[in-house]
Amino acid sequence: MNSLIFKSITKMVSPILMIFSLYLLLRGHQLPGGGFIAGLMTSAGFVMIYLAYGCERFDFKHRSRVFYFMFSGGLALSFLTGLAGLFVGGYFLKSGVAHVEMPLIHEDWEFASAAVFDIGVYLVVCGVCMSLMTLLGEE
Repeated sequence: MNSLIFKSITKMVSPILMIFSLYLLLRGHQLPGGGFIAGLMTSAGFVMIYLAYGCERFDFKHRSRVFYFMFSGGLALSFLTGLAGLFVGGYFLKSGVAHVEMPLIHEDWEFASAAVFDIGVYLVVCGVCMSLMTLLGEE
């Protein structure tokens, strides 16, 4: 596509999509949202960029290995999170919570293992969607 309007809208909308996807990722282990929908939002932002500027802008053909590593790394991270729950609590994918006091702000922050699992799912979804976009976009 060679539309000036679409390129201008892509410059404005794609950063908003990326920030919103990070918001969905980080709140997903306690509220609706999570790795799957955040990965789809990130992929939608990259699809907009791909459609507006074409394959030459990002050289997706040579970065396809990065997407495969994202997929396999996210799958391994999710699986290892499940194994950690098996060893700690006796159940596969049992969620654990750690409370850590942040030194500079003196607040108690809660870190859940479900957030690590969501990050793994995020990487899997982004890797698969970007790999599919690369494979289907080849001429």
